[in-house]
Amino acid sequence: MVLTKAGEALIPYVDEVLAAANKIKNFQYGIAAYQGTLTVGAPESLLCFRLPPLLKRLHAHAPRVDLRLRSLTSRDVVAALNDGQLDVGFAYTIQERDEESLVFWEFEESPVHFYTAVSTAAWCPDFREQAMEIDEMPLITMPHPGEIRKIADDYFRKQAISFTNMIELRSTQTIINMVENDMGIALLPDYAVRERIGLGRMAVALSDPLIVTSYYGIHRNKWCSPAMNLFLEILGEESGRPSGKKLLRDEEGANAADCR
Repeated sequence: MVLTKAGEALIPYVDEVLAAANKIKNFQYGIAAYQGTLTVGAPESLLCFRLPPLLKRLHAHAPRVDLRLRSLTSRDVVAALNDGQLDVGFAYTIQERDEESLVFWEFEESPVHFYTAVSTAAWCPDFREQAMEIDEMPLITMPHPGEIRKIADDYFRKQAISFTNMIELRSTQTIINMVENDMGIALLPDYAVRERIGLGRMAVALSDPLIVTSYYGIHRNKWCSPAMNLFLEILGEESGRPSGKKLLRDEEGANAADCR
């Protein structure tokens, strides 16, 4: 079965009705009693290692909110925001065209380093040198596309460094486990391995830090539920944005949405 042309034309009106019903569901309990569903999407590294303390703060203020988390690539986060599948999305990279329908704010700049197991660090090649082919250890990395993968590829291309073997994995946690067990080298955000570094299980293979920037955003036309507003306030505080500052502005400076 497929929709007729009339059915396709009706879809936007159905979406408006469902959105209105969702608003009523939230408001029936009062603004102070946060209710409803909040769907958040983020790359696995952020979702696993950076967001839990912030989600804990959200849950402490809004324990009745049905929190739904999705592990997605940055590209898929942007697509899900555009399609209305996410309330708030995090991404490591955004394109100018994304800002036509979406609004993003910088979350933070995070240092990333190449890490190995402690036992490997003693004989690890000096990645500051150029024109090397590494066959002693594999490069463990995310598959394309991905901003951290791009940073690693750009660095090795600049240094004319190649690897005989490569291991591609989609899970940051699995990559960390592989590195810790002496399986190779990987570019990882410092926040993801801080605990293991403290325990002496991993070591930096290249002391010069690289930087990855993360963003969070919403759809310009997304209605901000009380729970969504609360989470945006928490993110604003975490990223250093004054809590009283309006979050969304259109090109003329007027409010694009009531998100405070």
